[in-house]
Amino acid sequence: MKVALVSDSCEHLGPEYISGMLKSARYETKMFIDPQLFDDENISIKWLSRAFDYKKKLISHLKAYEPSLVAFSVVTDFYQWACQIAAMIKQEMDVPIIFGGIHPTSVPERVINNDFVDMVCVGEGEYPMLELVDSMQRGQIDYSIKNIWFKKNGQVIRNKVRSLIEDLDSLPMLDKDLYYSAAKNSPQCYQITASRGCVYACSYCCHSHLREIYKNKGTYFRRRSVKNVIQELKIAKERYHPRYINFRDESLGMDIGWLRDFSNQYKAQITLPFLCYVHPCHVSQESVSYLKDAGCCEVEIGIQSWNKTIRENLFNRWVSNAQMELAIRLLNKAHINVLTNEIVGLPNLSDDHEHILKASEIYIELRPLRSLVFTLKYFPYTEITQRAIDSGLLSAQNQKNILDGRFSYKYLEKNNIVDERTIKYRLLLSIIRILPRKIAKQIVKKRLYRYFPVFFTRFLIDVIARIPPRSVASYVSLRTTINHYKFFLKH
Repeated sequence: MKVALVSDSCEHLGPEYISGMLKSARYETKMFIDPQLFDDENISIKWLSRAFDYKKKLISHLKAYEPSLVAFSVVTDFYQWACQIAAMIKQEMDVPIIFGGIHPTSVPERVINNDFVDMVCVGEGEYPMLELVDSMQRGQIDYSIKNIWFKKNGQVIRNKVRSLIEDLDSLPMLDKDLYYSAAKNSPQCYQITASRGCVYACSYCCHSHLREIYKNKGTYFRRRSVKNVIQELKIAKERYHPRYINFRDESLGMDIGWLRDFSNQYKAQITLPFLCYVHPCHVSQESVSYLKDAGCCEVEIGIQSWNKTIRENLFNRWVSNAQMELAIRLLNKAHINVLTNEIVGLPNLSDDHEHILKASEIYIELRPLRSLVFTLKYFPYTEITQRAIDSGLLSAQNQKNILDGRFSYKYLEKNNIVDERTIKYRLLLSIIRILPRKIAKQIVKKRLYRYFPVFFTRFLIDVIARIPPRSVASYVSLRTTINHYKFFLKH
């Protein structure tokens, strides 16, 4: 039996884990990628995207494969894209389609109502997908599989969510060949996660909603053993020869004992430079020493806001300014690149002004390598979305847009929440790291950023990001994008 997995232009670990599970049971899987040329998260040129649209070619390749099941792993930003592809598949093929991933998990009742969706997987998909494919192989779909919603005789069967997978080491190794063979792109940076879940529940993050879905269903945050992680990375080194490793955990260093053991084994057996995310609460002299000794070259650290009231009351982030400053200083002292995250486009736009100015003043002194600025997005059923609805901030149409994934990643969003000031804030924090301190202070003091251009700002920020010293993440992104376009433009 053949299972086709359809993906957008980004690498997602979920399908790789599901493919690993299915292949361990001797089922055949193959990924089909829409490269989204000139309409991806890095480049958006509409007329070129229409000229190089790959969707019909994807459908043609899919028909030639003749799968028994087509599966989508869908994030909210690409939900509308997935709907378009799935509708095209249904017009050309008589094949069942299942949607899984964070967006269908958040709004299964809405996703299942699409004519082109036959099933929805809610939550972790490895075992549900294996049970589904097993039943299809036997010739009779089992409509009682937990985590999966089905359509049957005009009705929707809503099965309960099973308990979380406690022992992550018990899962088969994820199938990296699934993605690499489809993208035809040797990895500059190998993507891995050593854990699932998060110990926090920030209001803007999907974990605030996932915790409710999995309430009383087991330990929400789980970690793989160091041995299991090292085993995967040894295979990656031998098979794919990456230049860097990227740990996509919410915070790699939250368990100091695990980090100590990891540092020793990684240094002895892997030795590749790596990137990771770290929560400022988990940064100490000891944790930084383990990261540095292992070979960590770059850390992305979530700040979100230097305004205590915004950080605690709006974002549910309980960490002091002093701890955040200490985290950046310790990482800088260890010569580990520091990338910080800020959120703008807050419900009260006057708050943006205050906390961006505060960030600018701090970063002029602390000099992180790069400050990443993100616009606040309202994802389905997160705590901050529910607050915005309850306060009347989001209109009925905006609420519908959120459920349908229509608040995209596009750079300038024209709605009642985000305006042009957000774009200028992004450029301000981008140039802080390259200007002499005296000039940077004058720009902030006299608010000269008010005169920054809005047009071509994304291009300017991308150019600034390339100015040495540049981040490893930006280098990897650039090389991956170049290779991606080189391959798909030829095919």
